[in-house]
Amino acid sequence: MDTRFTVGELESRWEKALISTRTAVSGHPRAYRQLKTLSAEILETSIDINDYFPTVERIIHLLEELDPCGRGSIFQIFKTRISPTSIWDVKMLRMECRDLLAHLTAFDQWRRRQHHLRRVK
Repeated sequence: MDTRFTVGELESRWEKALISTRTAVSGHPRAYRQLKTLSAEILETSIDINDYFPTVERIIHLLEELDPCGRGSIFQIFKTRISPTSIWDVKMLRMECRDLLAHLTAFDQWRRRQHHLRRVK
């Protein structure tokens, strides 16, 4: 089976993921902020090996809270990527969190471009 996509198909899939992510964030803004904070904390500080599984469980819990039904959001994608069954090397968690934050930054930029706020005097 050939899994190559055209640029248009990839852009369409990305747009759908962004829309699903926006829906998830609007329903759970607190969980979104906690996820971003926890991911940034993982990048900035070292994690004791004994704290690895509880930390991953907290991340997975936040990802599931944001997209419990798997609607194709960024959270669904990273839920499988960050799960302990996917990360065999503990050092990979930091890389996945860096990638997650990059995706969320792209999402935040897209979301800001979607809002056309005007100040009325």
